[in-house]
Amino acid sequence: MAASFTAQTMALHRVLESARPAETRLFVDPLAGAFLSPPLRGLARVARLPVVGGVVERLYDTVMPGPRPSAIARTRLIDDTIREQVADGVGQIVVLGAGFDSRAWRLTELRNVRVIEVDQPATQQAKTDAVRQAGHDTERVRFLPVDFETDDLATALRDAGAQGLRTLFVWEGVTNYLTADAVDRTLAVLRVVAGPGSALLFTFVHIGVIDGSTTFPEAERWVRNVSRVGEPWTFGLDPDQLTGYLTERGYQPVWEESTAAAGHRYFPPLGRADRASELYRVALARISCPA
Repeated sequence: MAASFTAQTMALHRVLESARPAETRLFVDPLAGAFLSPPLRGLARVARLPVVGGVVERLYDTVMPGPRPSAIARTRLIDDTIREQVADGVGQIVVLGAGFDSRAWRLTELRNVRVIEVDQPATQQAKTDAVRQAGHDTERVRFLPVDFETDDLATALRDAGAQGLRTLFVWEGVTNYLTADAVDRTLAVLRVVAGPGSALLFTFVHIGVIDGSTTFPEAERWVRNVSRVGEPWTFGLDPDQLTGYLTERGYQPVWEESTAAAGHRYFPPLGRADRASELYRVALARISCPA
């Protein structure tokens, strides 16, 4: 399967979460397993076994502390925010760098909402093949093959009929792999394409893990692992300066928090002690459309 390693890793995290007992999991993703390579599918099968499954999760976190609980917390936080936005009247979801995101199929709230997914052609082809093989319809999602570094996102979105509608743009797990210029260009495009009432829901990593200005217990191993697979982090933001950064670019911050903070809300009520990371962040901002 020709697809990004991080996209498959996120799918594996969702598989591990879905394998937990119903009373202790934050969500269930029946489609996530379809996106895995054969070796990861083997790991997923073991994770579904009684008793042994919990050992797999603990060993995984021992080898790679931080990514799994952070991914689970951010997934649930983004799920909840999407539900809130749709309930508030958003009629279109545009997923930027969709990877193996399965919300178009697993969130019932999106059944009557237009969904557009934007991503690299290789990942997108692997995804549509896997979705069809799993017996699901791909026709309800509009797939746009776009490279954020080189392609014209504005033209692609306009050609897809996305312009001028109240939209929630979901940009999860992408900015940390882009250049600062690519992030700026994308933010500028969204302002031009978005209709009144639109918003951007996005993730980013703390700039400190890239420039060394801030340390986190899990950061060194995490950064080393993503670099080792050829997908290094190249962009981050300082949460304390996020308001100024967004305002300068025509966005109005609504909220921002770490996956650790989200995890503190989600995990303890389920009797769980998972420790998500402070370095991975999620934010929601309103888009100020040009006059």
